[in-house]
Amino acid sequence: MASIITGLFKNQSQSKAIAQDLESKGFQDSDYIIYLHDEKISKEVKTSIWQSFFKDKTKLEDESLVVSVKVKSPEQIEIVNEVFTKNNSIHQNYFENIKFRDAKSLHYLKRIVSLRAKSEIYNSPNMKHRESLTGINSEVLFGKS
Repeated sequence: MASIITGLFKNQSQSKAIAQDLESKGFQDSDYIIYLHDEKISKEVKTSIWQSFFKDKTKLEDESLVVSVKVKSPEQIEIVNEVFTKNNSIHQNYFENIKFRDAKSLHYLKRIVSLRAKSEIYNSPNMKHRESLTGINSEVLFGKS
């Protein structure tokens, strides 16, 4: 089993730069996956899904890019984080104990992200809200004016 870092980027045109940066840092072509897609999904649809899922104001382009990198050590994690930051990643996920061959399916990764987000919502701690009450003060009149 491997650990995988997945990054979301604004545009597919970044794919060559990211690949070159990863390879210059010692990663092989077989250590990362760049998910390119041909079908067009409007930026409005992508943005609305992103904003409802992650609750932020990020606006996505028409052709966003997802990249997954297999990492085996804390040093490699640091290197991938640097490469993703240098290339202005919008969001990153770290997955432990995932078979790299399973990560070849973007649909599979999307399901994992969705399940992780749901589990974080359901496992949130119970919160108690207390408000201070002032009670009745001396200016309240009962039946007399």
